[in-house]
Amino acid sequence: MKTFVTKEYLKLCTERIAKLQADLDRIRLDKKVAFEGDTNAWHDNFAYENATREEKLAEDRLFQAVREVEIYYVFSDVVPNKPTVVGIYCWVKVREENIVNTEIRERTIGVVPVGGQDHKKALFSYNAPIVSPLMGAKVGEKRVVKIPLGTFRTEILDIQKMR
Repeated sequence: MKTFVTKEYLKLCTERIAKLQADLDRIRLDKKVAFEGDTNAWHDNFAYENATREEKLAEDRLFQAVREVEIYYVFSDVVPNKPTVVGIYCWVKVREENIVNTEIRERTIGVVPVGGQDHKKALFSYNAPIVSPLMGAKVGEKRVVKIPLGTFRTEILDIQKMR
């Protein structure tokens, strides 16, 4: 399964991988120094064993970071002039009805790849709980959205290109 991300987010992730690799190289050097300087004193053995533990943790973090980046796909911002379904780089105008208190409100939500979200500007990543149920919906369709604030019946009122 691919995860759509912005170019900037992918760059940050690759920089993080480079930092993790540099940390791992430093730990391996420390481990080598501890091994070569081993005089069989308890504190020298401790330095080697500690470096071995740190090496394993650093390898695990690096492995996980690399695996995450392998499924990332930089989403190009090519969007039809008049999108017909909710997708990435679209503004979606919705009418939300809170199922508990039947409060109704309208709002516009921006759909972006991971790394482009800005909740103050109402920009949410496509896989956010508030947006993912709306993906692929057409104008007039109704969906149910469950988020920590509650459950909402949502109707798509309009879809516009973001840029």
